[in-house]
Amino acid sequence: MLTALELARICEGKLYGKDSTFSGFCSDSREVKEGNIFVALRGSRHDGHDFVHEVFLKGAVGAIVEKKLPVPDGKFLLVVEDTLSALRRIATYRRERFKGKVIGVAGSAGKTTTKEMISFLLSKKGKVCKTPKNYNSQIGVPLSIANFDDDCDFWVVEMGASQKGDVKKLVDIVKPHVRVITAIGEEHLETFGCLDDVILGNGEIFEDMRDEDWAILPYYVSHCYDLKKAITFGDEGQVKAQDVKLTSKGINFKVNGMNLSLPVPSLALMENVLCTLCVLKALGYDWDEFASYLTIFEPSPQRFNLIKKENLLIIDDTYNANPPSVRKALESLSLFEGYKIALLGDMLELGTLSEMYHREVGRLCAHLNIDMCIFYGRNMRFAYEECLRYNVSCYHTLSREKLMSYIRDIIKEGSVILIKGSRGMEMEYFVRELEYESECVFGKGGKKGKGNL
Repeated sequence: MLTALELARICEGKLYGKDSTFSGFCSDSREVKEGNIFVALRGSRHDGHDFVHEVFLKGAVGAIVEKKLPVPDGKFLLVVEDTLSALRRIATYRRERFKGKVIGVAGSAGKTTTKEMISFLLSKKGKVCKTPKNYNSQIGVPLSIANFDDDCDFWVVEMGASQKGDVKKLVDIVKPHVRVITAIGEEHLETFGCLDDVILGNGEIFEDMRDEDWAILPYYVSHCYDLKKAITFGDEGQVKAQDVKLTSKGINFKVNGMNLSLPVPSLALMENVLCTLCVLKALGYDWDEFASYLTIFEPSPQRFNLIKKENLLIIDDTYNANPPSVRKALESLSLFEGYKIALLGDMLELGTLSEMYHREVGRLCAHLNIDMCIFYGRNMRFAYEECLRYNVSCYHTLSREKLMSYIRDIIKEGSVILIKGSRGMEMEYFVRELEYESECVFGKGGKKGKGNL
């Protein structure tokens, strides 16, 4: 266990106060626990230095700061030149001493679900530490690694990017043995600029690979990178799904003759399975011993979660949205039986190409024969215009209240409604409203009339 003095050497800082041990690091003053070290980071909205006194009162034993502040008795301050750089130094120190296997996960979509699936299956073989929630940023990754347990067998680290260079900075710390790209598509184009830069930015995960390292990636982008040891998945890949059957209860498919089942009817989740199987293969494991565990895997909240009500099925896919994830969600919806409704909010951060990609969504809805398309947000007006061109039943509004009123009028028994949009659109509001109203109607033994929820 490190002491404050040893930490000062790692961070190249100056220690004030009592040299003592500690239990973990925290950068959010609201989440500080007894014995923690608080890392005072400067953000666009808040400066962590303003909360140092508060975290000491909450039980923090020390704080990493950029300026000298009052130190309560029995506590310590570690003054460094830059607190984020200090956090990176701590994570790098931890990584250099870790003896287990490290899996790094990047990509445009499906990162968190794939990270969770890899972690879930590897937990059957040993102790796993993973980045919590979606802690995939320049702060979240080093903070997670700084807090990982010493006695782990596996680290599974999600790495996010909004511009070129982001993944490279994280790879410099993480140095994964197995390096994963889950999917490549249009994301954060306001900062990436174009799809080519998305490909290059996520491909930074393959930089400085050692001879023993493996690359895992979709076949459709494998030609974009020069890789010595790679396993590809998806159509035409080395690991691909066959005989796919999707119902409201889940999805069944075969991989290399092996039957696999998932309790979630999502084509995107199936792709995540293929990616995960590649990781297991790279680590030398036999897939057969993991197949039964897939049947009980549950994705994180708001990622194609099915909410089943009498005569109504709500698909909560509201965590986020970009063009590749919307495509997969609509393709999955199209395979359901019943009256299919797509309730879609704006895809944000697409820059000057936003109109083009929203129009593509409208055309895809028409091509997939979605029964009713409801569009919410300024950008989704373009999807609405495309649907009208193809004579698809559709509706557009900027008003939550008008949207809910419209749904009440058109929803039918046996409806399947997909709800998806970017984080900023707060599409979970519509999930809550539909859940509540369906409980009011169906939960008391009542029956829904035609055209009314």
